[in-house]
Amino acid sequence: MKINVKKNWKDLVDSGAKHAPGLTRREMLARGMATGAVSVMLPEMIASGFIKQAFGAINCPAPVRNPGAIAQIFAEGGPTMGARFISEAQAAAMTVGMASNYGISGQANLRRLGPNLVIDSTSPFGATILAGPNGYPGGAAAWQANVLSKVSGGGHLGPFNQDDGAGVNTGLVAGISPFKVSQMGKDIKIRANATPAAFARGLPSSSVAGALTTASLAGVFSLTPAANGLINADAMTAASDASNALAAAFSGIFKTNERKGGAQMLNNAGCGFYGNSAMADPNYGATLFNPANIAALSSKVTLAQLSAAEQALLAAYYQSAMGVAGGIISQYGGRDYHGNNPQTDIAPKDIEEARAIVMFLAACEAANAKGAMIYTSNGQAIADGALAVTANIGGVATALNAPVAAGDAGGSYNAGLILFYNPAGAGPQARFTGTVNATSGNAVMDPAVGSSAEAMAGLYLTALSFINNGSIPANALNAFKAAGVARNTAASVLL
Repeated sequence: MKINVKKNWKDLVDSGAKHAPGLTRREMLARGMATGAVSVMLPEMIASGFIKQAFGAINCPAPVRNPGAIAQIFAEGGPTMGARFISEAQAAAMTVGMASNYGISGQANLRRLGPNLVIDSTSPFGATILAGPNGYPGGAAAWQANVLSKVSGGGHLGPFNQDDGAGVNTGLVAGISPFKVSQMGKDIKIRANATPAAFARGLPSSSVAGALTTASLAGVFSLTPAANGLINADAMTAASDASNALAAAFSGIFKTNERKGGAQMLNNAGCGFYGNSAMADPNYGATLFNPANIAALSSKVTLAQLSAAEQALLAAYYQSAMGVAGGIISQYGGRDYHGNNPQTDIAPKDIEEARAIVMFLAACEAANAKGAMIYTSNGQAIADGALAVTANIGGVATALNAPVAAGDAGGSYNAGLILFYNPAGAGPQARFTGTVNATSGNAVMDPAVGSSAEAMAGLYLTALSFINNGSIPANALNAFKAAGVARNTAASVLL
């Protein structure tokens, strides 16, 4: 027989031994009591400002930036590097035969830019460096006085690896984030598809694979799919407000605010949510990478006279110099041009790379920041003198002496050169390692460096040392040592 006993309110709340046990706080939470209560109360809590009063407003720190541009150009294939930058020792030893092998006009036209950095003023590369960017106030003379007077160079001489495609994937491109701290926290790679150096594998980066334009760069740093309709900056901010309000509301219930580091964890996560709002702005990428939107750049050059790629490079280098981006790594293909036409092929390619360096220097000057550009190749073409040509530099037809690239050779600095810009004055007195044959101009590597891997590590550590006023970040040195390429920094670091 079943007997029903009438219960009063006391029986329903009493958890004594005679009655069914009550729920613990943990069980009540598991059954959704807290969730239900918060979901009902949250809108009012947000609107009234209760959460900010109870838990404090989120305090997002200013972005951490390490000013100073770091960039790299990798010339794939083996151009006539002797017709670009050379050291003062190479210039001092210059003979007719050596100049012919380098593809330059000779001793009479050599021009010293700064400590340990020399060009042939009549070569396509040298003339482009001297001309400067279109529209620079005061023209080429002012460019040379204001900018080129503050550069210098160093490098690792010697035939460290094979010519042509055999050496393209031997680690002659690299990267610098996170060792160079930036707001984005990553490098920008432009058609850099060669196998990177061991120390650079897995470093954070964003890549542009096709045509380089301000739009292609901007697209890398925007939401995908693009922000529109309901996905916009206001919506992302509202979602961030709600997410952070939920975190604050639950922190008391789950005791997150009482745990070690809990408050900082919530603050950091909240700041991350708010960071999405900027990226949802459809103009975010354009603001960064369109030089027309950067007064410091548009006042220094005539943008309409720059190519689309040059405008994109100018803005990217500027953002590296300002500490917004990490390094800017570019790869130029088709440089194995021995036997090609000096006017239609060799001169335009030498000018293209020199114009990229001009954009780098212009960006550093506009940012009033130090800059270090690393310049590598996987080979070296020997030349058979120079040929008088007329080529276009920034829209101006110019009489030049272009290299006549004849075949593969030992080279001048296959493992790399580094160019410095110092806004405070003359560039640093860096070293060139290795020795130069005074007859042929060919270089022999320094055995203390001994490989392209060690040379590349030295170049990047040198760049870090320069922009950090002589200090190499410990995390960089440790990472390079772990990769086995920083065993002899005294020999490979050039400052």
